[in-house]
Parts: sequence; C-alpha cells; structure tokens
Amino acid sequence: MRPTAIMRAKFPSLIISGLSAAVILAASAASAQVDTYSAVRRYNRVAKGRNVSEWQRRLFDDDPKVRLDAVESLGKDGSEAAVKPLLDAVNDPDPRVRAKAIDYLGKIGSHTATLPLSQYLFLKTVDRATKQRILVALGRIGDPEAVPRLVDFVNETSDEELRCGALFALGEIGDESAMPCLEKYRDSGTPHEKRIAEDAIGKIKQRLAAAPGQQPTIIELEKLLGPKQPARR
Repeated sequence: MRPTAIMRAKFPSLIISGLSAAVILAASAASAQVDTYSAVRRYNRVAKGRNVSEWQRRLFDDDPKVRLDAVESLGKDGSEAAVKPLLDAVNDPDPRVRAKAIDYLGKIGSHTATLPLSQYLFLKTVDRATKQRILVALGRIGDPEAVPRLVDFVNETSDEELRCGALFALGEIGDESAMPCLEKYRDSGTPHEKRIAEDAIGKIKQRLAAAPGQQPTIIELEKLLGPKQPARR
C-alpha cells in the first residue's frame, strides 16, 4: 500500500483519537470545577455555619469578621427565624455589623422588627448613622404600626436630616394616619422638610386612590390629586 493510502486510512482514527482526548480533558476540567465548588461549600459550612442556630452563636464571636459573616448568612437566609438574631446584631459594637443587620431587616420586611427598630430611634446611645439606616429599614418594611413612633420621632428630634428621613419613611409606609404630621411639615417646615413632606403626601394619596375596594369618587379623586389649596390665615 502506498504511503498516501496508509495516511488516508489512519487519518480518521487520528481525528477520533483527538476528539476523544478533548472530551476526556473537558470532562476532567468539569469534574475539577465540581470538586472545587463542593470543597468551597464544605469549607463555608464549617467556617461560616450551616443554619440559623449556628449563625446566631457566631454573633457572639470575638472576631467582628465572624460576626459579619454570620449576619450575611442570616440575611441571605431571610426567614422569620433569622429576624431575632439580626435584631440582636443591631446592638453589635462594630458599625459594619450593625449596618448590615439593619439593611437585611429592611430587605426581609418582617413586621416583627418594627417595634425594636423604632425603639432604637429614641436611644441617645444610638449613633446618628445607625438611626438613618433604621429609618430607611422602617420605610422598606412598610408596617403601619411604625407610624405613631415615627411621628413622635419627627416631632422630638432636633436633627433636620433625621426628621426628613422619618418623613420620607412615613411616605414609604403610605398609611393615611401619617397625613396630619406630613401636612404640618409641608405647610410650616424648612424648605427641605416641605419638599420631603409634599412627596410623602403624594405617595399616600396615590396609594389611597389605588386601594382595592376603596376607589374614591371623581370629586374625591380631584381633591386628592388636585393642586394644593393655599392655607387660610
């Protein structure tokens, strides 16, 4: 047999061998990736815990990095069982742990957090940055039970920025009981307070207009969404 014929005969087998090798290499790489992923998951379970009880215990670790990881795990879990440990973490001495715990409570949105978070607003030992995050979280949670405490905070605080944060939260919650407070600051607050209060009132009016089973009449709708009447002197 001529050399060229021999090469033709062997060429298909060479292609098949090459393809087989490529498939084997790809499978090996995929297997290695799976093994690496599994190893990372096993490491995380050991290093960071695997359930709410373990994460809660890690909140008492001396290392703030461990506590921060525990809060991260609790927040990603997002269950009602994670809310209580996250509330405990709001009192953590490390500001990073506090901030992340508050943010996750707002994201989870459980009404269980409403009262404890509201109470932190009135403590002098709680720093300003923490109170700002709490106001954002309460707005995200959207529990009408927070309205009376937010109104009290609006009227008691001497910090205009925090007051505006509370006014904004009232608008995010969207409960009608906040209207008297918002109207007060819309009419007689600082320029910043007036703007925030006006926006909050608009949000509440829109929510009331869209509430199922509570559709207003045309006249009521015009009053709700129409231009503000000048205050009588």
